Amino acid sequence: MWKALALAPATTGLAFESAQCRPSKQKNRQSSLLHKHLARAFHTEPSQLSTLRRILHLDVDAFLASVEQSLHPELRGRPVIVGGPPTGRNLVMSCSYESRPFGVRPGIPLAMAARLCPQGIFRNGDSQAANRLREELTRLLFEFTPLVEVASIDDFFLDLSGTERLLGPAFDVAARIRESVLARLALPLTVGIGSNRLVARIAGKLGKPGGIAEIRAGYEETLFTGLPVRELPGVGHSIGRQLERFAIRTVGDLRQVSREVLFASFGRNGLSLYDRARGIDDTPVEVTSTLLPDGSLVSRPPRSIQRISTFEPEEGRRELVEAMLVYLVERASFRLRQNRLAASSVETRLVYVDTRTYGERKQAVDEGLSITRRRRLPAPSDSTDELRELARSLLRQMPRRRALVKRVGVTLNGLVVREGWQGLLFSETGGDREDERGGSHADRHRHLDNVVDELRERLGFGRLLSGTSLELTETHPLTRDGFRLRTPSLNQ
Repeated sequence: MWKALALAPATTGLAFESAQCRPSKQKNRQSSLLHKHLARAFHTEPSQLSTLRRILHLDVDAFLASVEQSLHPELRGRPVIVGGPPTGRNLVMSCSYESRPFGVRPGIPLAMAARLCPQGIFRNGDSQAANRLREELTRLLFEFTPLVEVASIDDFFLDLSGTERLLGPAFDVAARIRESVLARLALPLTVGIGSNRLVARIAGKLGKPGGIAEIRAGYEETLFTGLPVRELPGVGHSIGRQLERFAIRTVGDLRQVSREVLFASFGRNGLSLYDRARGIDDTPVEVTSTLLPDGSLVSRPPRSIQRISTFEPEEGRRELVEAMLVYLVERASFRLRQNRLAASSVETRLVYVDTRTYGERKQAVDEGLSITRRRRLPAPSDSTDELRELARSLLRQMPRRRALVKRVGVTLNGLVVREGWQGLLFSETGGDREDERGGSHADRHRHLDNVVDELRERLGFGRLLSGTSLELTETHPLTRDGFRLRTPSLNQ
């Protein structure tokens, strides 16, 4: 059961409220970390907050595992591990916090997770349900502010600047949002509050899991001083290792390095590190969706559309790999037309299982296990037929390997606004009666796409598939929303 625990008064530089949903060992470790930072916090005047930016970062804890617990109440409070059966050779994609005291973490092999947590409940994950819950959560957030950015499948930013008189303090608004999400969607939420996106994200890390943490304006540098440098966004394994070589382990250590030295060492990334170490981030909250009066969400047009699927077990039949590619192109082109866009180029990617030894991989001069081909279209297009044939052509041009296929995907790049359709006077095939009655080949496929899109929106994407895609029914369960693919986070 959730229990509020106040660790700091509202008049300190950091206010915190957590939800007790994990064993005491982790809670004590988190509390000690917070108290260490609270020791460096000072007094601020709440009356000054109304004129400052207040950004909220919302993160759904263990999103894919929480989706399973939301859909199946009997799983709540139990260790849920998403990634597939324990006998599979894949990695854990998400795991509930009940499984983490046993050592289970995202990214470890499923077999290892089964050894660490024998009582764990292993699930494949439900991508369609995850997308539906994300949309419902987005609608709920619009009840508080129209400035909502969906940063990823489980990350959201809200801008509450200037709303204190209408909604109250940002901390109180965050508490109401967390309670509403838990009551209506049964999803645990961590909220970070700060004067910009960077500070809000860091505050959210301090509040995990299920808590609310607010870093008050003016104390960003003070609270950042003792943080491990790897907590800063942009400091990955490579940059982190280089910083450790120079004994830079905390954000306070990083702040002692001049801007010129960071630029000379890391280029433009060094300039970003210089600003982030001081809590500087002027990036605005970009509205990614619009809520219409009828309750429907209209998303901001994407810059590219990518669809990827992983085979489990790996696939050696070329016809099934091609069938999966065709299905992914159908989904990508459907999304393309929904946004009234057209693609300028198509990229096809194929990933093989790497069975080579370390020495063979080191000496290899070819493309290895991942092969990518891209080609531009003569003119931007949203035609499923044209995009499908180009993707299949790229796949057939790829060199074959004596190995099983692990992953296949397609990316539509160079998206431009569709400006209408120019019909053709003559048929490309010429002389065929059906073409003479129905227009050109391209015209007929244009009308076919419109009819198919209308039926899919009304009946469900999985109710109408091409003949090539139907071959996937041998290996993948088919639902109203389409095939249930192996990779839940990428299945759209």
